[in-house]
This record gives sequence, C-alpha cells and structure tokens, in this order.
Amino acid sequence: MKKILAMLMAVVLMLTMFAGCSEEEVPAENSAEYALKIGETEFTKNDIDFMYIFTFNNMYNSLYSYYGEYVASVLDISKPLEEQLIDGETSWHQYIMQYMEGDLISLTAIYELAVKEGFVLPEEYQADLDTVAEQIAEVAEESGITTEEYIALMYGDKMDIETIVKMTEFRYVAAAYAEQFESQITVTDEDIAAYYEANKDSLETVDFRYYSFFYGEEEGNLTPEEAEEKANLIAATKTSEEFNALAYEFSSEEQKAYFADGNDATLFPGASYDSTGIEEISEWLFDEARQKGDTFVYHDESYKSYLTVMFEERISADYDYIDIRHILITPETDAEGNKDWAAAEAKANDVLAEYLAGDMTEDSFSALAAAYSADGNASKGGIYEDVYKGQMVEPFENWCFDPARQIGDTGIVKTTYGYHVMYFVGFGANNLVSLIEPTIQQQMLNDWISENALGIVTDKTEVYETVGGMIDDIVAAANALAEEQAASIETSSK
Repeated sequence: MKKILAMLMAVVLMLTMFAGCSEEEVPAENSAEYALKIGETEFTKNDIDFMYIFTFNNMYNSLYSYYGEYVASVLDISKPLEEQLIDGETSWHQYIMQYMEGDLISLTAIYELAVKEGFVLPEEYQADLDTVAEQIAEVAEESGITTEEYIALMYGDKMDIETIVKMTEFRYVAAAYAEQFESQITVTDEDIAAYYEANKDSLETVDFRYYSFFYGEEEGNLTPEEAEEKANLIAATKTSEEFNALAYEFSSEEQKAYFADGNDATLFPGASYDSTGIEEISEWLFDEARQKGDTFVYHDESYKSYLTVMFEERISADYDYIDIRHILITPETDAEGNKDWAAAEAKANDVLAEYLAGDMTEDSFSALAAAYSADGNASKGGIYEDVYKGQMVEPFENWCFDPARQIGDTGIVKTTYGYHVMYFVGFGANNLVSLIEPTIQQQMLNDWISENALGIVTDKTEVYETVGGMIDDIVAAANALAEEQAASIETSSK
C-alpha cells in the first residue's frame, strides 16, 4: 500500500507540467461549489487543505530523516513557508502547492478510472479505512486531548473527520487500482536483456587495486616528480602479487600494518561506476576493452597525489544469489594482542569432521552452527540467504560463487574474522531479474499514470488561492499544548 502511494507521488512534478497546459479559468458563479476540479472530480477547500498538510508532512519527514536536528537550516517550521525560498525564487509554500497539485492530478486520473470500472477496495484497504476515525480518536485520547482538538492540531481548526475519511478513501482507491494494474504488468526476458545491455555500466561492478602517492611542501613529503615516478613503477607491474609487493615496499611502517593477517589493503572490490568518485578513473575501469592486469596512473591535482590503478575483473550482474550456512570459529587473542590462528584452524577442522561423521544433512550442519558458531546468526543455524556479490569478504565470497559449487558442498575458509566452516545450501533469485524487473515495472506504471493524466482538465476558483497558511497556526498550537502539558506535569509533581 505505502509503496504504491509513494510511487504515485514520484510522477507528481512531471504531472504539474501537464496541469499547467490544461488549466482553465472557472466562472465566478462556480467558486462557491469547489476550490479545485480535476477531470470530473471536485475538491473543496478542506479537501485541498488536507492534501496540503499531507504533502507538507511527507516532505518534512523526508527532510528530517536526512538532516535530523539540522532540518531547520533547510525548512524552518517556526517561520512562514511563504518567506522561505528553496532555489532563490520558489518559496516552500509555492513548491508544496505545485507538488500537491501534481499529486492530485495523478491520483484523480487513476481514481476516475477505478470509479468507471466499478472498482471495489480490497479488504485490507477497506479494513484500514473503516478504522480511520477510531484510530484518530485513540491517538487523541492517548495525547490527553479531544478528537476535535487533535484534528485541529494536525490539520488546522477548519478540518473535520468527514474530510479526513473522504480523502483517505480517495487516496486508497487510486493506490489500490494502481496496485492492481502493476500486478498485471509482465516483464519479459527480452525486456530485461535490453535494459541490461543499455545500462551495463550502472548495473555491473569492477574489482580493482589502487595505491596513492601524495606530495607537498611539508617536511618528509615526496616531491611531485618522486610521487609520479613511484606511481609509474607500480603501474609497470603485471600481476596482483607484484602490485601488492611494490605497494608494501613503498609503504611506511604504519601503513604496512594494513597488510597484516592477509588484509589486502590495495583491493577495492565490487566498485560501482559512481563509487570511485573520479569520472576519469570510472571511464577507464568500465571500458569494454579493459583486461586483467591493465594499469592506469591518475594525477589528482586537487589532492596533490598520483594514484595507480590496476584492473582486476568486471563483475556481470547476471548471476544467481546463493544461500549459505557457515560456522565461524574466531581465534582467541592473548594479552599482547596475538591471535591463536592455529587453534582456530584446528577447531574448524574438528567441527567439519564432526559434521562429516554424522548424517551430513543441512539440519545437522544447522545444529552444529547453533552449538559452535561465533557469528550473530548462530541461533538460526548460521544461515545467510540471497547473498549477492560484494556482500561478503573476498575469501568467503570466492568460495560461495565458485562456478563449480554444488548443493551440499562443505569446506573451510579463512578470513580476517576467523575460520569459516561452510555448507552450500543452494541458489536463490537471479540478481539481474531482481534488479531490473522492479525498475521496468515501475517505469511502465509511471508511463500508464502519466498517459492517463495527460490532458486532464484542471479548473480552479479563487478559493484555491487561499489554500495553506495553516502550518503557522498548527506549530503555534502544538507549542502551546506542549507548554501547557509541561506546566501541568510540573504542578502535579510538587
């Protein structure tokens, strides 16, 4: 339900452009009948005010989730929305009005299709709609105020429960009907293949190595010439081992610690096109002609460095997720910080031997995981489902995605976390389908909504221009209520 409502709002800004092309003036004598008419559906000022608050709340909550306590630097609810600009020209009030109108157009277009078809709300939507008034009354009671006071606090003192129920039903009908349409969308293998071919760079990832040499005027730093020379020396290497060895040789004693315990400090696995942060490097890495062992030196003047990159592998997005169980045996650490890897390896071999000596079923492995694993999923039998490439550390992942891997395979893998006793459960969903199918479905749904909204006639009256303006009153009322309740608590505690 929430997914469809959010999706409907995703086409709002585009639809506001449609509305601007089809808007008509309404004779003055009709102004008392409605504030806004879209298609055949009329909306009162209360209806529009409800949508205004609804839109504002969605925007503010989204901003708050991103900015947190600093949200006031973007949208300050203690100040009039008309006085706060987004882009130097458009106020927050204007932006909300534009967005809200687009939302209403998209919702109305789908709502009217549903009504014409005689569409009936699904049970889950209807059940929620039937309890809207009851839910509001319960929240009001928990807040220690009346239902009317709560509604005024949330929507302004002109709002009523009838409008809230009416507009909620309006939104639900549109969302449920769109959901029905989406369920009938068929995405073919050809659709997926075509999308994949057109968007490979954004869907695939690469593994590459990198090492940086910084230069500058500070004491002890390399000169630009020295940094470039060393970067070119690493670029002359032909294998990953040579690249790592030379990077290690050029590292300071402190940097060498990053190579300890098999930690490959030069490797950047599962990099997307955007994750490098440098367009020139991304273009080079994702070039179709790239081969394993190719190197490239990038001069980053802004950071005063030379960066050497070695291409390892381009990872196709066309693979199946895997399900895996494992038992993690972590090495104990002594007072000096030394890890007993030998004891951990011996324990892992003992656990695997215990499994192999039994009935060798997935259930028996799951029981051993619950008994011995140090991982957080031990109680669930050490299961990881739908594991995708780039999710796990490299040795673990390499074992899982070995092309020869078969259901029921077992083995032992060492990572920086410890020794993992592995059990291959099987294959899950295809990554390519999981990534692309929802995208194509949403695009087809967006196109359907846009097509139905295109050309829809929007009539406004003068009343429409008075929509909004209640945010200041709501904030003032909320602050007053908070102060009143705080005073009441203080009085009762004396």
